[in-house]
Amino acid sequence: MTATVQRPVRVVCLGGGWTAIYLARSLKKAIRRGDVELTIVSRDNFHTFHGFIAEMLTGKVSPTNITSPSRRLFPPARFHNAEIKSVDVEQQTVTTSRLLDGKEKVLEYDHLVVALGSIDDLSRYPGIAQHAFQLKTFADNFKVRNHLLAMLEMAEIETDPVERQRLLTFIVVGGGFGGVEVATELMDYFRRLASKEYPGIDPAELRVLLVHSGERILPELAARQPKLIGYAERTIAKGGVEVLTRTRITAATRDEAILSDGTVVQTRSIISSSGTSLSPLLDLMPYERDERGRIITDVNVQVPGTDNVWAAGDCAAVPHPQGGTCPAVAIYAMYGGRQIGRNIVRQIEGKPLKPFKFAGLGDACSLGRRKAVSHLKGMRFYGLPAWILWRLFFWWFVPTWERKADIAFDWLMAPFFGRDIVGVRVATPFGLRREHYETGQAVVRQGEVGQQIYVIASGTADIIRETPDGDVLVTTLSAGDHFGEKAVFEQTRRTATVRATSALEVLSLGQTEARALAETIQTFGAAVRELPNEPEHNPAPITPAG
Repeated sequence: MTATVQRPVRVVCLGGGWTAIYLARSLKKAIRRGDVELTIVSRDNFHTFHGFIAEMLTGKVSPTNITSPSRRLFPPARFHNAEIKSVDVEQQTVTTSRLLDGKEKVLEYDHLVVALGSIDDLSRYPGIAQHAFQLKTFADNFKVRNHLLAMLEMAEIETDPVERQRLLTFIVVGGGFGGVEVATELMDYFRRLASKEYPGIDPAELRVLLVHSGERILPELAARQPKLIGYAERTIAKGGVEVLTRTRITAATRDEAILSDGTVVQTRSIISSSGTSLSPLLDLMPYERDERGRIITDVNVQVPGTDNVWAAGDCAAVPHPQGGTCPAVAIYAMYGGRQIGRNIVRQIEGKPLKPFKFAGLGDACSLGRRKAVSHLKGMRFYGLPAWILWRLFFWWFVPTWERKADIAFDWLMAPFFGRDIVGVRVATPFGLRREHYETGQAVVRQGEVGQQIYVIASGTADIIRETPDGDVLVTTLSAGDHFGEKAVFEQTRRTATVRATSALEVLSLGQTEARALAETIQTFGAAVRELPNEPEHNPAPITPAG
């Protein structure tokens, strides 16, 4: 008689973050025994360590050293690098598509672990998607790092005082741990660079504003450690960061941030460190969600009503041992993943599941200039001791020893060789993109070099020609109208100013792309050259420069 070969239990994990890392570690022995086959699905082939984002932005840590390759994190589990397209909980399948061409693949599972984390909420105020920088992904962070250096380079040679103010004003939105660390590190970083590397910038010109909607910063500490908040507030004030509490950004544009109290701040740098939403993939699953949209789990980190679906991390509402649910903090995702792995093994072995008991270790927040606040198991630390504890705590949780060594080397070398100030241009400044403008703002200005053409998606704008006798209204534009073609295709300067008369959304197309389309698609080229928004009779003719 032929013996039946029992296949391993198939576990599929959606997401390659902290939950996946500790799930793989927890299941390592079972995988090697052949009891479990774990597949981790993620669109990135690396993990980003967010604990040192502020230090990466300010040149203390090399950009790649906050990433760890997935194929060194998850073995002996399998890693599946693809986009997750859909989840069929009835058929117990996950459909993925490869990033090259969308070719699909179907994975079957016996157990499903939902660890999709969170994504940036780009609906909080007009212009956030177009004009505010995010800090969620590695690509976002790398873009911010290079942008900061570009602002300093431009400011050093800029003579217009208004534009210089825009270039040297930086707004950080969100007064939680992440926002405070970024704002304080930036202030210290800019002052150091201005005194050593950029002689054309006066440190007094630099402004860093921390905008927070709550009564006090660091709301994570409000319930149990208010004394730490007081120290942080005093330290930040001494460091020169301007803290605006009970304040929100109501709109972001290319040139300014508009605050909830009506203040308009001239800036080209808005960094968002608050507000997340959940992956739309959760909507494909028929599981109960809490008021924040997270999948509800029981104390065993299992989704109620199922015996094979688990969830942890930012996308899950896991009961906290001391009441409420676990916060969206990395360490809870780690221990959640570990507990899921242990319970899957217990279920396979026919043993009762065990509840999630991790109640936290403490918190820490860097305040720049080698100062921090932290608490560990109720013990409070301030200043330099807290900063050392903060660094050691986060360094210990860097997921690979290779990256631990790289980061330690960066720290050791920085005092001798200074910060890394190489700014890498990773994308052309133009292309097809959305832009947002508020009432009264100029989209283009008369006399500027024309590098983009625009199509109005919503809102209205006036074309205004500036003359020695005053401004002349040429025409009014609305949704569907386009402008800017003359300067782009005739290689001239702008012959008029276009100013928003309401909240305005436009699509802009860069000069290179517009010319390529016009040369390739005959109808497009003919249409844009007709210039329908130029009046037949020009009430204030001028000779275009150039």
